[in-house]
Amino acid sequence: MKITIVGAGAMGCLFVALLRRSGLDVHVLEINRETVAAVSRDGILLENSAGVHEVGDIPITRDAASIGSADYVLFFVKSFDTAQAAAFAAGCIGGQTTVVTLQNGIGNVEVLAKRYPGNVVLAGTTAHGATLLGPAHVRHAGSGDTAIGCMQPRGRPAAVRLCDAFAAAGIDVRLVDDIDALLWRKLLVNIGINPLAALLDIANGRILELDHARAAMHAAVREAAAVAAAKGIAIDADEAVGRVEQVCRATRDNLCSMLQDLRAGRTTEIDYLNGAVVREGRSLRCAVSVNAMLSDLVRARQLLAGASDAGSCRARSCGPVTGSA
Repeated sequence: MKITIVGAGAMGCLFVALLRRSGLDVHVLEINRETVAAVSRDGILLENSAGVHEVGDIPITRDAASIGSADYVLFFVKSFDTAQAAAFAAGCIGGQTTVVTLQNGIGNVEVLAKRYPGNVVLAGTTAHGATLLGPAHVRHAGSGDTAIGCMQPRGRPAAVRLCDAFAAAGIDVRLVDDIDALLWRKLLVNIGINPLAALLDIANGRILELDHARAAMHAAVREAAAVAAAKGIAIDADEAVGRVEQVCRATRDNLCSMLQDLRAGRTTEIDYLNGAVVREGRSLRCAVSVNAMLSDLVRARQLLAGASDAGSCRARSCGPVTGSA
């Protein structure tokens, strides 16, 4: 099985390291020259509770065509870079390639399916926490489950094979049937944790220790669950709140991707997380004041940090820092 991972940010590096250590044929497509040089020279440095591990001999390139057609191409780029990254990866996506998104936010699977209508497209989520400490240097800050779903029944065999490969690499994974519910459940985790951790400049677990932050998290998640319900997606609000708290605990030491982006002066994914809830909610005449306020505050912090209002794949890495909630 030949797997290409697009984007060597935090989560991309984590999955490359995990899959490569299990013996799989893993290639990396990354546009950032510094990252390409670092991985080519030193491999990936993976820190976790068991220590520091060097994972070497990782093929990485800026040229998709040099990789050749892969069995699976996994996207770990920021949501605002998905369309450009999909074009960037065209050289390693053949007619039999399965295209997979394991990104934050909603809308990525539709972008990939539109770009590659003849390919099997899978959508997935992961609750792992990862912090990028430097080019090709990642800290695995918390474990969580990974879920994979397929858009059409014809994609199920490919989804099963990918789940088997993940399981063999020690990744806790499950196959799900309802992609919309899967993506919205992960969205609720992200919209509950990311903006608050970013605005308060704290690790995930600290949110639960601050009563006002915890209350705001609950309010944002319940508001988003009501939007999902209005769309016909069955999500229990109490269960969603419990799930977000569970992820906070499991990734308590992780610095979420949005906080990492603000600290580095990069554009965040707020428009694809809480901002997406606001757009969907307003179109359905749902109350979204909490998510709207969090979105506005993150955008303000983003501007103060020197980030632009829009992402650009070629202005930054096609694999910017990305971590689960």
